[in-house]
Amino acid sequence: MFSIGENIRKLRKTAGLTQIEFAKQIGISQGTLSDIEQGNCNPSVDTALSIHNHFNVTLDWLLKGKQNRSTIEQVNALDLSETEIRVLEVMNQLDIFEKQRVLAFASFTLNQK
Repeated sequence: MFSIGENIRKLRKTAGLTQIEFAKQIGISQGTLSDIEQGNCNPSVDTALSIHNHFNVTLDWLLKGKQNRSTIEQVNALDLSETEIRVLEVMNQLDIFEKQRVLAFASFTLNQK
């Protein structure tokens, strides 16, 4: 049977974060995150939206375990280099403010050419 907590644990581990780090990013306590991951409770709507916003996952994936195949197919069709894939993986782990800083640095670097 599908568990929201299992998906959240999988996402956290994929991001390379501890429960404390992940919980801090989404605005809940480590204890609450532990309860969610163990299936003792479900995340609130606010928590689900925070995970969606911080980690760029769809609510369908988070709540039902379903992925948007068309998006995956589109990414695979891009024929990205290993470096480009790594950049996307790293960017996906950053919060919105860190992404904005990286974008500003990249724009600055481009303008220096």
